[in-house]
Amino acid sequence: MRIVRKFVWLLLTIGLLTLAVQTASPIALGLAACMVLLPLLCLPLNLYAAKKLKLAVKLPVNLRKGESGTAELTVQNPTWLPVCQIACRVRLENQLNGETQIVNVSGGIWPKGRRTMKISLQSPCCGRIRLTVESARLYDCFGLIGIRADFDAHGACVVQPDTFLQTLVLSPAAAHIDDTEDYSNERPGYDLSEMFQIRDYVPGDSQRQVHWKLSHKYGKLIVKDPSLPITRSAAVFWERTEENPTADRTDAEAEIVVSVCRNLLSQSVQFTVGWNEGDTGRCVFQQIRDMDDLIGLLPRLFTAKATTGVSGASLLLQEVPAGSWSHLIYVSGEQQAETEQLSSIGRLTALICGERFNEKDYAAQLSELEL
Repeated sequence: MRIVRKFVWLLLTIGLLTLAVQTASPIALGLAACMVLLPLLCLPLNLYAAKKLKLAVKLPVNLRKGESGTAELTVQNPTWLPVCQIACRVRLENQLNGETQIVNVSGGIWPKGRRTMKISLQSPCCGRIRLTVESARLYDCFGLIGIRADFDAHGACVVQPDTFLQTLVLSPAAAHIDDTEDYSNERPGYDLSEMFQIRDYVPGDSQRQVHWKLSHKYGKLIVKDPSLPITRSAAVFWERTEENPTADRTDAEAEIVVSVCRNLLSQSVQFTVGWNEGDTGRCVFQQIRDMDDLIGLLPRLFTAKATTGVSGASLLLQEVPAGSWSHLIYVSGEQQAETEQLSSIGRLTALICGERFNEKDYAAQLSELEL
């Protein structure tokens, strides 16, 4: 758009100068002078306005894959000076698979007014789309001289994965309460033989949890939360060490991880989600107790870019003691040298792309899973 304006300015200026020379018209000469001086007169005005403008970014919190959304960039002009044109260069990046799009938006702003510029959002892959205003410049009406405006403006939107239903079958060894004295001090579980805490009854609590003696003593219903044997805890680990992963493969892995988590929660299984981070060279772990925990984890999980170097499996063996979990579901796009050794941490279910699933039919291939 600015190229068109510059071209129009050039044609008008040359035309007016030609007319002034051929006709000796003072009016044509004056207009040609105005065409040259106008951008220079706008320069100090834009320099002042660039320090006063405020920019805010608004994005939808969530989108579904393939669903269209709108991001809004709102620029407020608190001065009495008009801004002929503000041009913003906007970067949209899916932080999960690295796909990037550059969008340019522009518009004018009246004195004491505001301008909202809209950008269409849509992604065929799940992830977290981060919007960053890389640069912003104020121009005169012909777009000749640009003045930089500094804005620290950004926002993010989570593109939700298309999860699928699974039939999860626990191994016979995990079908009973393990004989152990190691229980979690941080969260309740399902072992009614060991009490985690007592509290007041809330609707939805099972009658099996009611502590009848204390209820009779205090004249109100008291329930006991069961404990969680540490050796019965489960974990879902996402291997983020891959060489040149495709967007489709990353999308498939993400949907498998989230689907397994949702289906574990549907069976009232509390568990830990983990993955390896390339920036820190460490593993990240987050305990999941309910669906709110899982939903809250997605923005961070979907910023886990693929990395090269030390594998997540190797880091897992270094950081997690043997026998820490009863079940370990390991999701990876590639076979790692240390994958088989992970069985020392817990009963291993390795979901490797190319072995247990492919990028297109993974929902059908993993509809039944024995842990």
